[in-house]
Amino acid sequence: MQAATIVLPLLWLAASSAAFVLVFRPNARWPVVATPARALAAFLAVFLGGGVLVAVTRPKEDVPAPTPRLAPAARALPDPAQVRARPERFVVLDRVRADRNEAGDVLLTGGATNVSGLAIADPRLTCRMTKAGASAGTVSAVAQGVIPPGGKMIFAAINLGPAAGPWDGWTCRVAAARAS
Repeated sequence: MQAATIVLPLLWLAASSAAFVLVFRPNARWPVVATPARALAAFLAVFLGGGVLVAVTRPKEDVPAPTPRLAPAARALPDPAQVRARPERFVVLDRVRADRNEAGDVLLTGGATNVSGLAIADPRLTCRMTKAGASAGTVSAVAQGVIPPGGKMIFAAINLGPAAGPWDGWTCRVAAARAS
C-alpha cells in the first residue's frame, strides 16, 4: 500500500502532463486524441479521475480525526447533579496518541473537552495497552488542571508509567475526575 501512495501521484502527474500536451498537438494515429476536443476530454478524464484515485488510495493516518461533538447551545446542558456525581462521563478525549520514551514509559498526548456546564478538574486518564489485540497492561495518570465549561484541555507527554509488556495499540478513557 505504501508504494502505491508514492507511485500513483507521480503516474497521475505524468499522465496529466502527456494528456495536456496532446490537447495542443493532437495525434491523428490515436483515435482517442485525434482532435483537440477529444484530447481535451481525455485530459479532463485523466486529470479528474486520477485526482479521485489518488484521494481514495491515501492512507487512513493522513485523514484528520473528527472533532468531538459538543453539546449544542440549543440543547440543555446536563443536570449539574449528574455532573457532580460522575464528572468523568462529561469529558471527551480527542486526538489521543500514546508514544514510548527511552525508559519504556507510556507518554500520552491529546486533548480533553468538557461537554458539561460545570468546570471539571484533574481528569484521571487510563489507557489499556495492547499488542496485536492481546492485553499488555493498563496505565494511568492524572492530567493536572481545570477544564472550564465547554472548554478544552490540551495535554502533551503526560507520563503514564511503564506498561506491563510490549504494546502497539491503545484505548484511552477518562476514569475519574472531580467537578469544581
